[in-house]
Amino acid sequence: MRPARPQVPPKPCPACGRDVDPLRASQVVWLEDGARFLCGGECKGRFLRGERDFDATPPRPEERPRVERPSIPDLVREATVMREADDAADGEGAHGRQYDPIISTGLAFVALGLLFLGPSLELGWLAAFLIVLCAAVNARIPLTIIRANQSLRIVAPLGLALAAAAGVLNDDPDAQRWSLFGAAGAAVAVSIRNWVHSSLFSPLRAAALELRETLPSNARVPARDPLAYEEVPADSLRPGDLVVVLEEELAPADGVVEEGSGLALRYPKAAHSRPYTEGDFILAGTRMLEGAVTIRVRRTGRERGILRAIELGRRKRQDRAVTSRLRFAVTQWSWLALAPAAIAALAWAGPAGAATLLLGIPVLALLASLDVPLDAGALASARRGMFFGSSRALRRAGRTGTTAILLRGALTAGEPIVQQVHPLGSADLGRVLALAAAAEKAAEDHPIARAIRRYAKEEGHLEAAVRKERLHAGLGVTAVTSHGIPVVVGRRQLLLDEGISVATADSDAAHIENEGLTPIFIAIDGQLEALVAILDPTHVGARDAVQRIADLPCEVVILSGDDRRTVERIATQLGAPSVKAPLLPHERVTEVRALRETGGVTATIGRGGEDDTVLAAADVPISLRLVGSALEDRGVVIASHDVRDAAGALWVARAVRRATWRSIGACALAAALVVLGAAFGWMTPLIGALCSLTTDAWTLRAGSRLLRRVDLRVPMQQ
Repeated sequence: MRPARPQVPPKPCPACGRDVDPLRASQVVWLEDGARFLCGGECKGRFLRGERDFDATPPRPEERPRVERPSIPDLVREATVMREADDAADGEGAHGRQYDPIISTGLAFVALGLLFLGPSLELGWLAAFLIVLCAAVNARIPLTIIRANQSLRIVAPLGLALAAAAGVLNDDPDAQRWSLFGAAGAAVAVSIRNWVHSSLFSPLRAAALELRETLPSNARVPARDPLAYEEVPADSLRPGDLVVVLEEELAPADGVVEEGSGLALRYPKAAHSRPYTEGDFILAGTRMLEGAVTIRVRRTGRERGILRAIELGRRKRQDRAVTSRLRFAVTQWSWLALAPAAIAALAWAGPAGAATLLLGIPVLALLASLDVPLDAGALASARRGMFFGSSRALRRAGRTGTTAILLRGALTAGEPIVQQVHPLGSADLGRVLALAAAAEKAAEDHPIARAIRRYAKEEGHLEAAVRKERLHAGLGVTAVTSHGIPVVVGRRQLLLDEGISVATADSDAAHIENEGLTPIFIAIDGQLEALVAILDPTHVGARDAVQRIADLPCEVVILSGDDRRTVERIATQLGAPSVKAPLLPHERVTEVRALRETGGVTATIGRGGEDDTVLAAADVPISLRLVGSALEDRGVVIASHDVRDAAGALWVARAVRRATWRSIGACALAAALVVLGAAFGWMTPLIGALCSLTTDAWTLRAGSRLLRRVDLRVPMQQ
């Protein structure tokens, strides 16, 4: 009996692709990877010539094209749609007045040209008419740089009208011609003042534009569909909205990071990036370099930090600072003094005297002296991450006589580490550290508590079970083990309050304090078991900051809850002569209030959030951390978290104060000269107009001078 024929599945012909029975194939070609069965001679010829359409070797895994998976930011961008703005752009604008400076200057030069043609009664009257017309056009110019109201804008034009009247009313033809010459020259000076104001204000305008450009015009918000997003105008955002910021994008509003993380620049001119995680406060204009975050909006529109800095001068009407009240008095009630003075000058010296008074009185320069240094200081500070909450805060910071600095977190890094551990009892050190770390849960947000817990974890001492954890503010923590054994971790005073002797550790504690470290005592069951030395390195720029504040001049006082010898050792290294320690949190508040009573205006430098109670007791709270609290509106916020910038903010405020009073003094001197010149007749309307223009230029240049001084004295932190 013959065996059954084996069943072999058909193979495709490598040349034409038709199925071929391997047992009946007439043509076979043997290759290294096996045999190839062909259906005939023609297919064999094609196969040998390389025409192997159905025998292509599959690509190796590493040769397969890689599929580029889009990143999450790319997916969000693809899922974003534009939402059209609801409101159309308004067509408001002073288009009809944009040529007024050119028209007024042209009229003034035409009047001068007519007077050069020769002495003629008709030409004199025509020149006087052109001068009066020039005065009317000048009264229309808004003078937005100075932010003057209508009542102050017409002071100089009224002086021009009186100067023209004084010229034409003169009986002597030569005297009439020369008087009109002076009036026409005064008209030229008054007409070009808007250009002078604009050119001298250009450095401040450029700085404001640079900051404004960091604010995006659009924002990306989640849509109703959880997988879609909408791009809306940034001005349409409201507090409480959610905003998504991706890589290489700018935050459109101030808010708190609700989801995500990434690296970003803290402020417009920041040299280094910082990580942002959930719970961090972020400013509008912050550029996200890596990652993506979702922000819960807190401040929008003109309340954003950048815009508050740009518009700080316009917001000062809302506070009660002395200079703000002075500006209000000048803009609203100056006519109560100018009108009687002009009438008296008219009765005493005639139209020429009244014209000299109105043309030369530096009311616009006085406004500039109150506004320009303030604007320059706010802009220069914002570029460095220093934000004043109000003009009153800036003015008050300029009068600071005493500065209290909270040691931990301001002059030190704020993230201490365990430097040494001294066992003092018979208990197992690992067990002691485990109990201490467990008890520190009551103060897990405190830097020392984090340091002890981190050290215990790194050394492999697992946390023990404790209960009844209790925080004693400024002293330490207490707890009870599962077997009812008390655990005390903290400063010497806490152990003494609990009736525990620390005499056996006095020498070790003194040695630790002399090295500038902080001793933390650990007691178990009423017995001292260990002494932990905590190191909080001083900030790299702490000494420079203390020296800069002392050079203002300003008294520097260091406040701390650490032991006095520890604080004195650190203060000696920093060059600070005055130390207040050890102080409990409520004692620091009392100390700041006492400094306000004895040291004048007092500024306090600390970290926002954890030090808010102490900062609130100061005249000028300076927070080294953004938290978005109401306290920041009346103080200073340092977005860079650098104590040197806190000292720089005080220097800028002092420079603004000096520049303001220097300009006010120049205005007072010019006003006295004008009044005397108008009263005794040795000053003409032309000299008065030139004196006013010179005073305007001097006060407006204070802004650019202050910007240069800040660049030289308060460099960007690298």
